[in-house]
Amino acid sequence: MNETNGLHRMLAQQLRRLRLDYRTSPSPEDWHKLLELLSTTYTETDDERFTMRQTIEMSAREMRSLHETLSRQSLQDTLTGLPNRAALIRHLEVSLEACAHAGTGLAVLFIDLDGFKQVNDSLGHAVGDELLVLASQRIRACMRPEDVVARLGSDEFVVVCPDVSDSMIVPSIAARIGSQLAAPFPIGDHEAVVSASIGLVTTADAAASAEDLLGQADLAMYEAKLNGKGRATVFNSAMQRTVDTKFSVRNALGRAITLHELRVMYQPIVSLADERVIGTEALVRWERPGVGLLSPDDFIPIAEESSLISAVDCWVLQEAVRRGAQWCDAGGTIAINLSARTLQQDDVVHALGEALHRSAVSPGQLTLEITETTLLAGMGATNHNLARLRDLGVKLSIDDFGTGHSSLSQLQQTDVDILKIDQSFVSLMDHDAPSAAIVSAIITVGHALGLTLVAEGVERPSQAVLLREQGCDTAQGWLYGRPLPAEAIDKAFGVTFPEQSAG
Repeated sequence: MNETNGLHRMLAQQLRRLRLDYRTSPSPEDWHKLLELLSTTYTETDDERFTMRQTIEMSAREMRSLHETLSRQSLQDTLTGLPNRAALIRHLEVSLEACAHAGTGLAVLFIDLDGFKQVNDSLGHAVGDELLVLASQRIRACMRPEDVVARLGSDEFVVVCPDVSDSMIVPSIAARIGSQLAAPFPIGDHEAVVSASIGLVTTADAAASAEDLLGQADLAMYEAKLNGKGRATVFNSAMQRTVDTKFSVRNALGRAITLHELRVMYQPIVSLADERVIGTEALVRWERPGVGLLSPDDFIPIAEESSLISAVDCWVLQEAVRRGAQWCDAGGTIAINLSARTLQQDDVVHALGEALHRSAVSPGQLTLEITETTLLAGMGATNHNLARLRDLGVKLSIDDFGTGHSSLSQLQQTDVDILKIDQSFVSLMDHDAPSAAIVSAIITVGHALGLTLVAEGVERPSQAVLLREQGCDTAQGWLYGRPLPAEAIDKAFGVTFPEQSAG
């Protein structure tokens, strides 16, 4: 043991004299010095020295080979053999520098396979993998020799095209790729069919960093999907502004509740029989500093894309019940909108229970409005929470009825109390016979099922007359009042409920 330790100390001293740095790759000359040192220190005969030298040299070659293999694999997609994202970014950065020096343009095409998930789910992952391999081959067959094709992952591919001074080159390439990928893929006993949504961006139209180009091509691809899939869309600055706006709104909205920037407005709901106000619908607004009062269209869609909508909905619910308790004491009702995402969260049931307990509002005076699509397509947590809300005693209303994908059989089996006729039908009913017929049919079906009918967006007396003739129960719209602050409801409609009538 002491002898071994002595050898180790001797070797360490020799290494220090050689001044070899273990953190860097030794030069060939240093390798020979190291081998000589090792063999001299640990062996006595020339045979042993030769054997050790050969062993170390073979190990070094194997390590270099392994290093090269791992380096190559770190930049390559294992399924298709294409460059991966890391390799793509490196290539883009080098290509951008080359284009800048040469004064030429560069284009990036972001390709996503429409329908790939369905193929994967129905035919299996093995077929899906084979489809990706064949798709990569078809894309490469469409390209010029100088173009580079990479796979980012899943069903996303990126093409980098240098020297695209001719404005027609990139759309022509995109058209070829789209055509090739739309053709059926024969795989074993199956025939898989997909299409391609393609986003295009060039250095002439966009920012010049690699990540920026890739992100902008991705935005253009997403726009292509929104517009129907199976097409190519060129990036423009408006797409980036939309994303930046969403990001800004989402961040600011996250602070809006704690900073007390949200407001609840209330729109009167009247009985068509005598046009008395019998309730209100709570509508959220955002008083954003430096911007002003924003309508729901300006921020609710963005909130619905994140978890923020649940926090907004629960706050509106609690605030509306708290503020409207006195109207309910006078016999009125309050209607509140809930989003599909909120209905998936248990928080909404807890928030409603607390609000009802604190305000002493009767549950039957509170109506929760849910879109037709949400209610009729609800599954799992949504249905579970709807049942729990019903157990609390509140009423349920289908909002914007007639615009979703409902069927009469589904409507018959759905536990709701109220149908709200969408304003798109109401707005045309006094000068468009088909719209009037649709409204009449909805009213007839609703009454046959024992439901109360509310017409939305009533703006003209002629619409109110027709609705009354067709037997609609209640209505709301600018004809009867725009959304107002609670204080205005107190002042202007404090005598609107029958119990508060001044007459």
